[in-house]
Amino acid sequence: MGRVICFVILIGLCCWAAPAYGEVCRVYGEQQICLVSLKRSAKYYWEYRAVLRLNGKKMPVQKFDCLHDLDLANDRRKFVCSLIPRR
Repeated sequence: MGRVICFVILIGLCCWAAPAYGEVCRVYGEQQICLVSLKRSAKYYWEYRAVLRLNGKKMPVQKFDCLHDLDLANDRRKFVCSLIPRR
């Protein structure tokens, strides 16, 4: 009986204690850019879809090309691509 109670308490604690995930944030100029989610393209390994938070405001999903140096001045692209290991 004691094992059953311990098991029920353990399951309850596991369900109650949700994991905490922190966002990765960096400051570029006067903008704080935080990564909310990141997903790699299945077809093109250098393309990523990311949801970012700019100065606390959640932005829609954007696609980033981390292979070609298309727009070096884009802070959002620089931030996302800096998190990806180079191939």
